[in-house]
Amino acid sequence: MTNEEYIASGMLELYAAGGLTQAEREEVELRAATSTEIRAALDEACAAMEAYARLHSVQPAPALKNRILASMQQHDAINANAEEIDSDLVQMYPAEVDEGSPYKWMFAASIALFLLSGLVSFHFYNKWQQAEERLAVAMASEQRFAQNLEVVSLKAQQQEQALAVLRDPAFKTVKLVGVEGHPDANMRVYWNPQRQQVYVDLVNLPQPPAGKQYQLWALDNGKPVDAGMIAYRGTNLSMQQMKAIGSAQAFAVTLEPAGGSKNPTLEQLMVMGKVES
Repeated sequence: MTNEEYIASGMLELYAAGGLTQAEREEVELRAATSTEIRAALDEACAAMEAYARLHSVQPAPALKNRILASMQQHDAINANAEEIDSDLVQMYPAEVDEGSPYKWMFAASIALFLLSGLVSFHFYNKWQQAEERLAVAMASEQRFAQNLEVVSLKAQQQEQALAVLRDPAFKTVKLVGVEGHPDANMRVYWNPQRQQVYVDLVNLPQPPAGKQYQLWALDNGKPVDAGMIAYRGTNLSMQQMKAIGSAQAFAVTLEPAGGSKNPTLEQLMVMGKVES
């Protein structure tokens, strides 16, 4: 019998409950001495039995002691009076139950069975709780893995999209450079006039103040056309698709109130670039 089969047989719980013969107890102790796995399982079963006993222990009432002493004194008085009665009298009933009475052993067996069933229930309840905790940890780990996988998949899709734009000769690359007062600002716009697709990439703009947002404009014959709001994330901004633009000779970015404006605020012009013909 393997260690796992021996542990699952219930012998360790019977040992802890005192329900084994001397030979069976010696077998359990021998196996525990030669196997750390069985030793650990035996210690756990004994600890569970002790915890169960403490959990169901009942503190006797203080008045019980006085009742027991009074009963003992009454019993001694009855015995003293009985000694004075003629010894020739025949007892009609035995004074006490024979030590070997089968009822006594049946009662003891029922108590042992009750304790054993409680111990087994307590033991498997603990195992069930531990299994539930391990299941919760596994489910949380699986959920984090799924979230990470979703993020990785999204990044891969963005990279594929960016690569497709860069490799497509129909897209024109427009370099936007900083105007006076913002010499370090710059970014790139990729525009496909045939499909009217616009993307922004490599955004190098200062972080906008609270309540402000960058807005892209397409300049068509001198008229500014709203090309959408830029989702600013610093230099980590991935390629972002903007609004459809069919005709433009230049692109520019201004700093506007969050949500954008109908017309650009020229005093907040950040970068600008012409479309090469």
